[in-house]
Amino acid sequence: MNHLASKLFFHSRFWILFICLNSNLSANAQVFVNIESGVFFTAINDIRNGNDGTLFSLKNDFQTPVSPFLRLRAGYLSNGKNHYSFLYAPLKIVETGTIEKDILFDGNNFKANLPIEAVYKFNSYRFTYNRRIINKDRFKFGIGLTAKIRDAGVSLKNRALLSENFSVGFAPLINLIANWDMSQKMSVDLFGEGIAASKGRAIDLSLSGRYSFSKNVQGNIGYRLLEGGANGTNLYNFIQLHFAFASLNYSFNK
Repeated sequence: MNHLASKLFFHSRFWILFICLNSNLSANAQVFVNIESGVFFTAINDIRNGNDGTLFSLKNDFQTPVSPFLRLRAGYLSNGKNHYSFLYAPLKIVETGTIEKDILFDGNNFKANLPIEAVYKFNSYRFTYNRRIINKDRFKFGIGLTAKIRDAGVSLKNRALLSENFSVGFAPLINLIANWDMSQKMSVDLFGEGIAASKGRAIDLSLSGRYSFSKNVQGNIGYRLLEGGANGTNLYNFIQLHFAFASLNYSFNK
């Protein structure tokens, strides 16, 4: 096991232990599962690989399709205040075409006007804890921490070359959750996670309307913004993705 894998394994065990030690699965615990799907489109996806690499865009230099996506979240709400959850959010964009300039990518020169395939991957795994600090009948607001593990990168391939740059990394995020109940059946939900630093940032923000079909089943329709990236010496990548989604939430205990 290499150093990075050991570090990720340690962080994963830490957060699992944190959840176990702080949880109280009493009769008041509300276990839930959530499935979210829809489509997303690319507004920005600028990439450079290598100190002298070529800056290119998966949005402007390729024909970027509107793509489907799927997210799965499972967790529980303890005593109406403590939210614990795990998110699995795979994301992959595959584009093919020809472009009118050479691309120097990770030391390999991909010649212009040749068929080329670009793959962008950003799979995200997140352990989330959120504590409600406002818990009124019609409005609830909480803030917490998220441990994010991302499996991400870019590959380019033509008939002569294949270059891949995929890696696994860890990042702590701050999260917030807000819920406003407009009536017994209808609500507005805000869910945000993010962090910013001098060399990069990560933002995942959703706003949706919720309808309660029954005591245990709720559905949401909304918009999600995924934005951020990193500006390093050898690697540069900034994205802005827009999502239209529908989700279904099932609560086992309430």
